[in-house]
Amino acid sequence: MNYFFFLDHPDKSLEASIELFNRPPMNLFSEQNKEHKKIYLFYIENEKWKNIQFDTIQYNKSKIIKKRDIPLNLQNKTVFVTMTSRTLKSNASPFNDKSMQSIPSWRSNIKIYNQNTSTSYQGEIPGSFLNLNLSLTSCSPFLQFEDKIENYFYLVNFNADPVLKKFELEVLDTNKNLLSILICKTNHVNIFNLNFLKKNYSDHMYIFRSKNYGGIPLYFSRTSNNKSFSLEHTHPPQEYLFLGDRNFYQKKKKSFWLDG
Repeated sequence: MNYFFFLDHPDKSLEASIELFNRPPMNLFSEQNKEHKKIYLFYIENEKWKNIQFDTIQYNKSKIIKKRDIPLNLQNKTVFVTMTSRTLKSNASPFNDKSMQSIPSWRSNIKIYNQNTSTSYQGEIPGSFLNLNLSLTSCSPFLQFEDKIENYFYLVNFNADPVLKKFELEVLDTNKNLLSILICKTNHVNIFNLNFLKKNYSDHMYIFRSKNYGGIPLYFSRTSNNKSFSLEHTHPPQEYLFLGDRNFYQKKKKSFWLDG
């Protein structure tokens, strides 16, 4: 089971959308039933999970959902989107099952756009994240420090507990010096302006880490006139290896940055 999210931005001239695909990336490596699905929006209200059925999607079809088109009372909330053949009660919590299992991963097109341009990436949050104790180590060469460019860091956290808990995200340099502490929330699309790095430091590589909660790290850059965007993300450490003991490598890399 996979979930998807809107990349909300404090600049209200920027909009967010998700394009869903009701078909696996490759039929050869999927046992997905060829059936229509219901599109559900999950959100938190009064420390409880809630959901609404937003739409349906036929098999082998795609559908674009714009954040501005969902119910008005949800437009200022973090909303997680999924597709399922089940019929859910309105108080059902997010769940994980074997649907949407495939190789490669079953993703959606997650986009930020305005009247001038857009940027997107193929992404998802696996349902397995709901009950995992995650940490985060994201080493980023993606920041752009030219004049008239702003950089932002997204951390998208998603877990089964519907309480919005605060946690710390540390920004380090390559010598493990602590540069800043950013306060995030669980079950939230967290976003931070990184201009303070450009003003105060000269490195082009920084490490974003959290020892308590992880998530999906994304790097968004835009020109000051909002006419050019870019969106990048870092993969889990084991994704940099082909064959070998990938979990061993991930533990070594994380322990290097998390211990200290």
